[in-house]
Amino acid sequence: MKPIIGRVHSVETMGTRDGPGLRCVFFLAGCNFRCQFCQNPDTWSQKGSQRMTIEEVRERLTTLLPYLRPHGGVTVSGGEPCLQAAFVEALFKVAHELGLSTVLDTNGSCALGKQRSLLAVSDMVLLDIKASEEKLHRRITGKPLAPVLNFGKRAAQVPGRLVIRRVLLPGINDSPEELERLAAYALELDNIPAIELIPYHCLGMHKWKELGFRYPLRKCKPPTGSQWHAAAKRLEQRGLLVHRG
Repeated sequence: MKPIIGRVHSVETMGTRDGPGLRCVFFLAGCNFRCQFCQNPDTWSQKGSQRMTIEEVRERLTTLLPYLRPHGGVTVSGGEPCLQAAFVEALFKVAHELGLSTVLDTNGSCALGKQRSLLAVSDMVLLDIKASEEKLHRRITGKPLAPVLNFGKRAAQVPGRLVIRRVLLPGINDSPEELERLAAYALELDNIPAIELIPYHCLGMHKWKELGFRYPLRKCKPPTGSQWHAAAKRLEQRGLLVHRG
């Protein structure tokens, strides 16, 4: 049987922001979105990435078990991990064999034929919904919104599995209308997810320059505390649980 090979950009062995407890975070190489605020444009391409087998994954995770157990686990991010669904599924099965929880951090563009098997091994899904209106979503990401929302609906079929993430871009995706659309979507799901509001930052701007790319949001400023709290309050008033990302 042909071994399953992943193309990995990097691995963070003690992550604390991408799921519960301490986590080993695999950042996979390759992404089909071109988000205007992306902090890791170096993950868009698989060029220069490392090849990793599932056995190498197992070996790495085994050495980390004393730190990751009993409350931590494995998170797969990117890039976009769903582009390597077979590798992620195999990785998550190994994690479960080792008694570790699994978290999928995704833009929601997973192919229909791969969603069921991938979600079956994902204990939590961190779904990035960059915008809740089609034209704005295409402007920010270059891709349509509907597949993202459809993936979220399927992920929300299991209680507690889905968390919606929103990078808060002042003056772009934080209007009352935009937040109302986000709230309406979340409240219509089978199991209402928590919302993680992540303040925008421009710390990845230097990577765009190094890669020869023009950074589109040079004039966008990180949200102030009052701007973040105003957005959170609007969602909370609709009955949603909001965390700061």
